[in-house]
Amino acid sequence: MIKFPRPIRNLIDQFSKLPGIGPKTAERLVFNLLKWKHTDKADFANALNELNDSITQCSTCQNISEKDPCFICSDKNRDKTKLCVVAESHDLAAIENTGDYNGHYHVLGGVLDPLHGITPDVLNTNELVAKLQKNIITEILLAFNPDMEGEATMIYLKNLLEPFKKSKVTRLARGMPVGSDLEYTDEVTLSSAIQNRKEL
Repeated sequence: MIKFPRPIRNLIDQFSKLPGIGPKTAERLVFNLLKWKHTDKADFANALNELNDSITQCSTCQNISEKDPCFICSDKNRDKTKLCVVAESHDLAAIENTGDYNGHYHVLGGVLDPLHGITPDVLNTNELVAKLQKNIITEILLAFNPDMEGEATMIYLKNLLEPFKKSKVTRLARGMPVGSDLEYTDEVTLSSAIQNRKEL
């Protein structure tokens, strides 16, 4: 069996850590990178370094950002009485790109998945409760994938939010197919789901 040089093996191992990337795909990616010009590889490496140096987490909404607070939390034209709770930052981006929502956000940092060790204590639920205690929120939109984990998370959050009687809890309309991901849902479908959201 051929052993690749250590730098190649190391990079294959790093690519294999990405979701959906197995050892063979990682190997193809690395050998494709080897064909790149030196300047292109340097740009790629610099882009990775920038993730460490320039990206932070917004202390208000938990979104990834270059500044704290992020540009959404800093925007005075947004409706502070509406709060959209999403699992991940890319879900926030999907909703923001529709242009149909003008409230604030809260990124939970995942969904409940006990089989993989994701329980309420590892999610940003305490920050969510603290936000609701400090601010007047009239509507909380729960925007999660319509799969088993997303549904379980919404049920948990609905119970957690029970004491906040003045806040109406809504969810995305059922226009999204069950089992689909927010990240990959087209903007027309997602826009319709936001506009036709229902109270839980």
